[in-house]
Amino acid sequence: MSIVAVVLFVGCGGDKKSGSDASEENIEGVKYENKDFGYSVVLPEGFKQQNNDAEMEKSRGGKLFLADGCMIDATCSEMNYLGDMTPEKSIDQGIEMSKTLSEGAEIKKIDDISYVSKSQDEFGLRAHYELQKNGKKYMIDMTYPADKKDKFEKDLESVIKSFKAE
Repeated sequence: MSIVAVVLFVGCGGDKKSGSDASEENIEGVKYENKDFGYSVVLPEGFKQQNNDAEMEKSRGGKLFLADGCMIDATCSEMNYLGDMTPEKSIDQGIEMSKTLSEGAEIKKIDDISYVSKSQDEFGLRAHYELQKNGKKYMIDMTYPADKKDKFEKDLESVIKSFKAE
């Protein structure tokens, strides 16, 4: 399980226009595609990639995006399940770890291989989305300022809805 870095951000905005790269569901934003790890996600309008290094992107399995004090970190890694571990068991362990690490977190198991955890701390609103599929762990971590709860909720829902993995 990845833990979101503690970062203090202020403000969150971005232009509100339809991106031409939006997914087939007409989600507004800019599409990020990682061909090495076989996934794509549509980020809310205004988010700009921070790491433009191809080797870094390959090693992290993704990129970090910022927009006016908000952060979205999309990553992926190969999973090597040991013993009787399965994606379903690993997701259940991730949920239990989220409960331990984020007191008061709102955790929703989406299906047997994915979940989302939302919490708030002194640095803002946080979300962790995780999907395990085909030997890979896909993660999207979001951090928004506390005063942007409505945007955070809307953007989180949109990002999860747009996420596609092979």
